Amino acid sequence: MAVSQEHPQKLRVLAMIDDASLGGGQMHVLLLSKYLQRENIEVAIATESKGWLVNQAQILDIPTYAIAISNKLTWQSFQNIYQLLKTQKFDVIHTHGGTAGFWGRLVAACLKHKPKIIHTYHGLHYLNNIQIKSPQQKIKIAIFQKIDQLLLNITDQIICVCRSDYEKAIAAKVATPSKTAIVYNGIEIDKFSHPTNKEESRKIFDITPTEFVFGNVGRLHEQKGHKYLLQAFAQVADRARLLIIGDGELKDELIKLAEVLQISDRVVFLGARSDVDEFLSAINVFVMPSLWEGQPIALLEALAMGKPCITTDVDGIPEIITNNINGYLVKPKDIAGLTQIMHKAIDNPKILQQFANAGVNTITEKFLAQNMAKAIANIYLETSAKF
Repeated sequence: MAVSQEHPQKLRVLAMIDDASLGGGQMHVLLLSKYLQRENIEVAIATESKGWLVNQAQILDIPTYAIAISNKLTWQSFQNIYQLLKTQKFDVIHTHGGTAGFWGRLVAACLKHKPKIIHTYHGLHYLNNIQIKSPQQKIKIAIFQKIDQLLLNITDQIICVCRSDYEKAIAAKVATPSKTAIVYNGIEIDKFSHPTNKEESRKIFDITPTEFVFGNVGRLHEQKGHKYLLQAFAQVADRARLLIIGDGELKDELIKLAEVLQISDRVVFLGARSDVDEFLSAINVFVMPSLWEGQPIALLEALAMGKPCITTDVDGIPEIITNNINGYLVKPKDIAGLTQIMHKAIDNPKILQQFANAGVNTITEKFLAQNMAKAIANIYLETSAKF
């Protein structure tokens, strides 16, 4: 049953995320807000004053509120959120990410009018830091976990974007089964079902019509496993090119690694870009060698575009990719295994086409933005009905 038919009175919801730059969490918030409007819910976004999310929200006529919050304890951050929530009196505060999750939940619990508090885990990154090198890092992770455990007491509902995150959250006691739901990320498949002409897209990225191109989209961060991708690609560089969209702290290190591997002429670091749909149209195969993931939007977009995908068998990814059905799964850090699969992809165009068709079906069946929004709208309504 449609929410709008059963609940004529609109809920006022504030989605809160600290960073407005283009990323998976920001894409989630934007699409959620867009489709919540169709569910008879009045939604606004609180984020930093400038950035991709603000610009896109303005295009969709979604109200935004500028907030400035720190990942450190400051009275200014508390006051900034308190004034907004006190004056606007939202029915539901829905926080996304660690910083917004801390300040948004803490401040909302201090309000007299007591809005419902929802928090989404877009991957429990502090539990996935696989290279803990010092006692100080262990202490820091323990503190983050304890904070989330305490915040759980004032949170009405937790949302996890995949079963893997759900299981980790329960095990870490930062969520409980009684008030935690799994809602898969969703994307707009229509945006990718009529892709830009491949030949025209290749001109944008200076790719010749006959070249075989592997593509990757992701922050240049340890999590994304780029160094393993470069080492694997070095074994197939005479047969293909590699294009990478993204920016981050490892940029200089990865460029240097490409030089050491003598593949600089076959690898292009494109930096942060917004024309991901043209990029996906231009490449042959999408590769994501992550060491850990929640439920990556970039992977969903590649599947929606009908791109065969090679990715790692970690966390929430097997909930999207079934090996040899709609893509290839390899073990994380397995350079030899990744190399073998990249060769296999080049040599088997018929299999790639089968993966492409199956990938589009996967998105249609499980990962549509409107279905995500309906599920979360029902969570808002059910939670708001509880006293």
